[in-house]
Amino acid sequence: MSAERIQGARKGSRTIGERIGSLVNRSRSAQLDRRDAAERANAATAGPTVKERQHELIRFYQEYETLVETVCDAAQYGPTPKLEGRYETQRNWMIANYPGVRKYVVAYLRFDVEDVAQGGDAFEALFTAENLTAFLQSDDGNMISRIMRTREALSLYGDHLRQLAAAA
Repeated sequence: MSAERIQGARKGSRTIGERIGSLVNRSRSAQLDRRDAAERANAATAGPTVKERQHELIRFYQEYETLVETVCDAAQYGPTPKLEGRYETQRNWMIANYPGVRKYVVAYLRFDVEDVAQGGDAFEALFTAENLTAFLQSDDGNMISRIMRTREALSLYGDHLRQLAAAA
């Protein structure tokens, strides 16, 4: 072999070695990128902590009790303008916030076929009517039963969260 050919072969082998090294580095970099993306995705879908869920439940329960007080007062006194306004406020709050609590609390809710006719589950049956007048007109006589079942579900869910917090 001539010296030029040997020189060219050495140069070519270095280029191949460099290329292999570059491919290895790019492969490692891609693996790290995939791992980082997976960790970010897991962190984003991990959901709220137990403490955050407890705070959410407390806030929900306060608004829920205001709704219950409103519908009970309306059943006794009729749909006064003040009660209509309170119902609208509570209804809007529930529509916006119930889905976040629902995914947890329905596990503790005793379902009844009658609830579906009123708008969904027992919670939804308390706030799906467009206004208080419509709520009272569509009342099938099971409002107290729904309130008791929803309170029970909230209580059981709260107990569950307390047990989780104690175990942590």
